[in-house]
Amino acid sequence: MNLSAETYLAVTGELAPEDFPACLTLAQSMLDARTLCFYADKDEAALPALITRALTRYLVYQTQATSLAGGVAGVMETPQQSGSLGKYSFVGGVGGSAHCPAAAALLPLLVSYARCD
Repeated sequence: MNLSAETYLAVTGELAPEDFPACLTLAQSMLDARTLCFYADKDEAALPALITRALTRYLVYQTQATSLAGGVAGVMETPQQSGSLGKYSFVGGVGGSAHCPAAAALLPLLVSYARCD
């Protein structure tokens, strides 16, 4: 699926980040891994509008999250599992290759459609 900077702007209300191509490539590979490349060679026009919309949003959300996490290199770093600052502490960091919550919420629909087709 081709995602343009204009589509990114339309969904997020923000300009595409400088590292947009690299983050989009990672988002697409994450989608391919979860759907066994089902959507990799699909013609967008042949997909139902609901699925096309979900694919677009998945790619936008995951691309945005990757960029905000420091780009591809930032996502690949080992996350800190715990830390503290004074009397405050946290435990249980998110895995480095985890999907952002907004993108993860779309995966069941996208995987289900891939299995039903």
